[in-house]
Amino acid sequence: MLRQLLWIPGTLMVLAVLGDLIVTCLQSGEGRISRAVHRPLYASLTAAARLSGRRALMSWSTPLLIMGTLAAWTLLCWLGWTLIFWSQPGSLLGSDSGTPANFAATLYFVGYTISTLGLGEITAPLPFWRLLTAVASINGFFLLTFAITFVVPIAQARGDRRRLALHLHRAGPGAQALILNAHTDHDRGLLSLTTDLHDMLNDVDAAHLNSPYLHRFHDHDRQDALDLHLPALGEALLILQGTLTGPPPQGLSRALSSIDSLTRTFERVHHARDPQTPPPPDLTRLRDAGLILKPDADFHEYLHTHAALRRRLHAMAQAGQWRWDQVAAQQPPDPDAA
Repeated sequence: MLRQLLWIPGTLMVLAVLGDLIVTCLQSGEGRISRAVHRPLYASLTAAARLSGRRALMSWSTPLLIMGTLAAWTLLCWLGWTLIFWSQPGSLLGSDSGTPANFAATLYFVGYTISTLGLGEITAPLPFWRLLTAVASINGFFLLTFAITFVVPIAQARGDRRRLALHLHRAGPGAQALILNAHTDHDRGLLSLTTDLHDMLNDVDAAHLNSPYLHRFHDHDRQDALDLHLPALGEALLILQGTLTGPPPQGLSRALSSIDSLTRTFERVHHARDPQTPPPPDLTRLRDAGLILKPDADFHEYLHTHAALRRRLHAMAQAGQWRWDQVAAQQPPDPDAA
């Protein structure tokens, strides 16, 4: 009796995978199954990197989460269809012996059916089960198609992330270094931190709105680390908006809006608990470089009104296991440093 009811959990598994595929790949979000896979895998990797002191382990987040998601979708779909066919004795027969397939043979049949191989060692004798075999095969084709839809945009988004991170790394890196280098060594001046970055910021922001789980992906090298350079850019733009006595660079508010959007998407994914507000930066080097800035008291009051954004920027850097002094750096780091 219980065996004949196994089609119910089997059907629920198949439908859950289909729903997760649609949400994750088409609906600009993260499905329940994907989230249930990502969170423990990401937490384990983060803990291993923190305990070992090897931040480089974080770069394995991309293959780990992608393979974990694809494996979960495949295994749940495979198990679901197996339970559906196994629920009815005699639904599958050996093509040579004509005897009912056991559970292992049913598992084998479903595996090659959803993989669209179409082997004929086991057959469905009744029209209803033949129809379900065709449906399972179509389901397998959809699974493969959505798997490609899942992976390809990730590769494209990682390219956009790396492009922005590399641009900021070479322009700075570090919040005050970005401002100093733009002010003293760029033909566009401070506009190189605002209008020049609009397209790249919009592309990266759109990618993370479509696929918020991208915030769990990290890179091995400092120059590619968006979780280091985006907080640096955000801090740099806050410094410019809060301290410059003259009119702000064109496009500053728009650039800050993109960064605010990215940090809010990050917050929805990571749920950082009570991230600390970073200390106010020392602007002595900016003043020494000839920038006319407001008094520190006015700047600190401005930072207080933007504390939530700075906490999110700090949380983003912490997620990538970067220190805030690396974010706020006034000069490029030692290339021999870890």
